[in-house]
Amino acid sequence: MPGSFKISSHQLMILILLYSVGTVILHTPSPLAGFAKQDAWLTALFGTGIALIFVWFYIRVGNLYPDLALDQINEKVFGKLVGKMINLAFFFWSFSTAAETTYYVGNFIKTFWMPDTPLVALNILLAAVVIFTVSLGFETFTRTLEIFFIPVLLLLTIFLVSIIPQANIQNIQPVFEGGSKPLIRAILFYVSVFTLSPVMFLMIFPSKVNESKKGGKAFYIGTLIGGIILILVILLDILVLGPDNTARNIAPSYTMAKKINVGNFLMRIEAVIATIWIFTTYTRTVMYFYVSVVVFSNIFNIKDYRPFTTALGMIMVFYSLIVFPTVSSSGEYNKNIWLFHAAAFGLVMPLLLLITVKFKNIFKKYHDSH
Repeated sequence: MPGSFKISSHQLMILILLYSVGTVILHTPSPLAGFAKQDAWLTALFGTGIALIFVWFYIRVGNLYPDLALDQINEKVFGKLVGKMINLAFFFWSFSTAAETTYYVGNFIKTFWMPDTPLVALNILLAAVVIFTVSLGFETFTRTLEIFFIPVLLLLTIFLVSIIPQANIQNIQPVFEGGSKPLIRAILFYVSVFTLSPVMFLMIFPSKVNESKKGGKAFYIGTLIGGIILILVILLDILVLGPDNTARNIAPSYTMAKKINVGNFLMRIEAVIATIWIFTTYTRTVMYFYVSVVVFSNIFNIKDYRPFTTALGMIMVFYSLIVFPTVSSSGEYNKNIWLFHAAAFGLVMPLLLLITVKFKNIFKKYHDSH
C-alpha cells in the first residue's frame, strides 16, 4: 500500500529543512531587497519568528485528528461534499505550484547554463525525475534526502564561510532607514514563501510520522534551521552585493557565489550554490506534486495514487511552459498574487478547521449536558 508508509522524526526534520530552503534561497533575496533595501535580512529574521508561531498552529491542526491527513480532516470536519470542494481547490494550488517550481528550475538552467536548450526539454527532465520519485513512494524519497542532507549542508557551510571576506558592513547601514511600511510589506512577502506553504506537511504530519511528539520537535527544528540559513544568505547577499544590486538581480545568491576567491585557490564555486538550489527545489517540487497526486486520488476515493503520477506529470510539464509568459510576469506573480493564494490554504483553511472543530465540541458538550 503506497499510502501506508511511516517516516521518522529525523526524516521529517530533513524534509522540512530542505523544503524551506528550496526556491527561497535563490529568488527571494531580490524582491525582499526591492521592498526593504538594506533591511531585507531583518524581514527574514522577523518572518522566521512568525514561521515558528505557524508551526505551533499547524501542529495543533494536525493533532485534531492525528491519524488523518489534511484532506481527510477536511472531509471529516466539513462533510463529504464541502470537504471534497475544498480539497479540489487545494489540489489545484499544490499542482500549479509544482508546475511553477518546475518552470523556475528550467528557466534558471536555460538562463545561466544552457541558453540554446529549449525550455521544454529542461522541464521534461526535472518532471521525469519528480514523477519517478513520487512513483517510488514517499519513504524512498525521505531516505534519499537523508543520504544527500550532510553533503548539502557541508557545501552550504563552505559557501557561507568563503563569501564572508567579501562582505562590507556599510551595505546594511543605516538600519530601519525606510521606516516600518516597506518592512511590513517585505515581511508579508517572506511569510508567503516561507511560512504559509508548510501547511503541505499536514498531509504527512502527524499521521505518517512514527512518534508524533518527536515529529512536532522536528517540525520546529527543521523550520528554525531553514530560517537561519535563509537569514544568513540574505544578509550576505546585501553585505556583498549591496541592496540595489541584490534587488536588480534575479538570482543574487548565484551572482554572489561568483565573487568567492579564497587565496586565488577557491574560486568560482557558483555551481555549488546552483546545485544546492536545484536539489532543494527538487525537494519542494516533489512535495507539491506528491500532495497534488494524493489529494486528487483521494477526491475520487482511489487508494493507490501511483497510476495518476505519469498523466499528471505530463500535464504539469505542459502547464509549466504556459504558467508564466515572461520572466517579469513570474516576478510580479510572486510579489503581488502568491501571498493571497498561500494565505487561503496556509492560514484561512486550517483556521476554519480549528474553529469548526472547537464549535462542534462546544455544541456537543452543550447537547450532552441537556
